[in-house]
Amino acid sequence: MTQPRTALVLSGGGARGAYEAGVVRYLREELPSTLGEQPRIDILSGTSIGAVNACFLASGAHSPESQGRLLADVWLSLKIEEVFHWSVLRLAALPLYFWRRIRLLRLRHRSWRLSDFVYPEALARVVRDRVDWEQLHVNIRSGALSSLTVTATDIGTGRAVVFIETAEELPVWSRDPLVEARPRSIAACHALASGAIPLLFRPVFIEGSWFSDGSILQNTPLAPAIRLGADRVLVVGLRHQGRRPAPHSHEEGEVPSTAAQLGGILNALTLDHADYDLDRLRRLNQLLDHGERAFGPDFRRRYAALAGDELGAPIRRVRDLVIRPSQDIGKLAREHAERRIRKLRPGTLAARLLRIAAADPNGDGDGAADLASYLLFDHDYAAALMDLGFDDARKQRDALVDFFRAPIDEVSPAGARTPTPAASAVSAA
Repeated sequence: MTQPRTALVLSGGGARGAYEAGVVRYLREELPSTLGEQPRIDILSGTSIGAVNACFLASGAHSPESQGRLLADVWLSLKIEEVFHWSVLRLAALPLYFWRRIRLLRLRHRSWRLSDFVYPEALARVVRDRVDWEQLHVNIRSGALSSLTVTATDIGTGRAVVFIETAEELPVWSRDPLVEARPRSIAACHALASGAIPLLFRPVFIEGSWFSDGSILQNTPLAPAIRLGADRVLVVGLRHQGRRPAPHSHEEGEVPSTAAQLGGILNALTLDHADYDLDRLRRLNQLLDHGERAFGPDFRRRYAALAGDELGAPIRRVRDLVIRPSQDIGKLAREHAERRIRKLRPGTLAARLLRIAAADPNGDGDGAADLASYLLFDHDYAAALMDLGFDDARKQRDALVDFFRAPIDEVSPAGARTPTPAASAVSAA
């Protein structure tokens, strides 16, 4: 039996991505003592901040035991007052800025953008300078990592473009007209484009097109990992699955605040479709189970031979395991904002952002704290999220051990065993 391929799938969610770093720390620092070895990760598939984290991990794939610590160090180095500030235009330059725009209107159409005033340059520096891009390419060429995918949204076409770096031949990809696969040498521009939060961060110009956050169409990039040959997928989500609070009631004339609107928009744009994708994946597994019971262990091969052209990809079993926050991250953002705001100079952009979050009485009541949970790139908040991710992963220790130890079922040999409920199948997710 060949060695199964394992994919780590990292979701989008802005500053919430520190949670993923906590999960990785558990995988690299505590799980090996129980597992008896470092768990092998062959494929990294990321969107938005998950793509940024995936690139960091890919650059450290040659030294897995240090991946968790190094990624955590990056998150702990962030300070919100350095990440968010008014750009070089500054408030004092606003009249000149608009005057220039009015003049330019006589020559050609120009419009202003919120990202003209808000520029998270510290994040850009971290991505460009702290990811060892050359080592990343070496790791993929040497086999320390099989493949890396980064998903971004082409603003012009509306497509989700999956940038893929792999040393292997690219398999047949999706027939979905809204998804495009591009084999590329992944660079900082791809990670920054994938993490460009809509409306707030500047889009990135790549190959003649402007690209924005990949989570708009593919927040949890499960399908790319499976198409690249993953036999098991470990998915890290960034949304608490607990019961949502009752909607806020507003007076008829009461218009939601800008922060509340942006928070709601971001929640809608980054809606996690992982549950739907996983449901499809598990239903395909049931198809294999029923088919083998009814027609014998050769069912998969016969079915694939009959419908191979229509499937577009081989049908096979894929194990899955999902780790999600056990607490509401919006409420954690509000608690952090209340503590941190006292340490910032009043009137700065960072202080205004924290004040918006702290003013939300319910933590996620009108969307303001949700907005803050995406934007609070700050060491204390990151530390809290990493602790949560570490603890949530630890709670799934037994499931993780079973996930990494259990062999992948072979369908063709007679007497192949029935997969466990944690396993699933895929044809062309």
